[in-house]
Amino acid sequence: MTPERAPQQQTLSVRISEGLRQRLERARRLVSARTGESVSTSEIAKQFLEGARDDRLELVDLLGDPTGSMVQVRRKGEEGLVLSRAEWTTLAHFVQCGVEAYSPRSPKIVSKESLIAVLDAFVAVYDLRPAVNARLDGYYLGNLPPEFRPPSGKPDDVSPEAVRQTIAQSRRHLTDPGATYVPLMVGRNLYVLLDEDRLPGAEDLTCALHPYWPALWRLGARGHFAVTHKPVRARTSPQDGVYRPPIPSITEGPYTLSFGRGQGQEFSVLLSLPSPRGPLYPIVGYPRVAEFRTMLLDMVADSEPGDWTGAYFYALVSTPTTTEPTEIWFRAHENGIAFGFTVPEWQRLHALFGRAWELAEIRVAWEELEREYGEL
Repeated sequence: MTPERAPQQQTLSVRISEGLRQRLERARRLVSARTGESVSTSEIAKQFLEGARDDRLELVDLLGDPTGSMVQVRRKGEEGLVLSRAEWTTLAHFVQCGVEAYSPRSPKIVSKESLIAVLDAFVAVYDLRPAVNARLDGYYLGNLPPEFRPPSGKPDDVSPEAVRQTIAQSRRHLTDPGATYVPLMVGRNLYVLLDEDRLPGAEDLTCALHPYWPALWRLGARGHFAVTHKPVRARTSPQDGVYRPPIPSITEGPYTLSFGRGQGQEFSVLLSLPSPRGPLYPIVGYPRVAEFRTMLLDMVADSEPGDWTGAYFYALVSTPTTTEPTEIWFRAHENGIAFGFTVPEWQRLHALFGRAWELAEIRVAWEELEREYGEL
């Protein structure tokens, strides 16, 4: 008897438009970002032909204009409207980017409360699955902390209950005030769940995810900024501007803060340092102002000798001597110009910023900027 021949793989050669090529390239980058492995454009095209879904094509299109799409997602989310599966997946993509946007030069990592919200959001959607997918369950378990996983077995033997139990233990760990482990891979689980698993329609997804909207949005906006270096802000023209009164200056001892308005709710800070002709130190834009405030707080809370490094600033606490007290110095990475303060002077500077952020004009602007930039 002649053995049965395996079906031959057919090769299909087609000419595609530039627009479709760009869509496939965006899809390729998405898969590579999720798996950490290089994927060819032809492989992505094969996946699209074998299992194309309208929502996945919509996702690729949404990511073609990330800022415009996130503006749309934010508007619908804040109004309590139903988001499509592709829109939730777009947000989850940037949530993953936001959770993983951490480095030694980004000292303000994602809060434990936000990580708990990601875990809870995952479970809320996970429980909607109409069928078990052992392959994806193995993937989900692999992205959770190894110390909380059950004894290892075959990846395709992972049960949904093992995934739920590991998530529950990870969540309990994050509620411990002394917990230091940051599960940076949990954002991938929510993204893959929404992108690949079998799920019900948009209304069910929105009902499950809406309770976690505030935290998911903060992380999504953070991830959007990490990827695009832009806030989630609708495009404006000079004709859209409205008059906003100046923000009053505020003084604490020899130090003064002045403020300059920018686009939207943006503002910059000008710090006047003492001496007869003291320098004026500018801090421009939300990301730098936010990090400067974090640096002030961290160095007030811990004035032991050592250093502190952020994306924009570096600070150092000197070791006191028999003749010189402890001093705190800071400088911007971009220019290296350093300024020094005694601990009481630094505390006064911190108090000055604290008073400034009690101003109504600052609070209103800052709340809007936090929604545009996320959890920086």
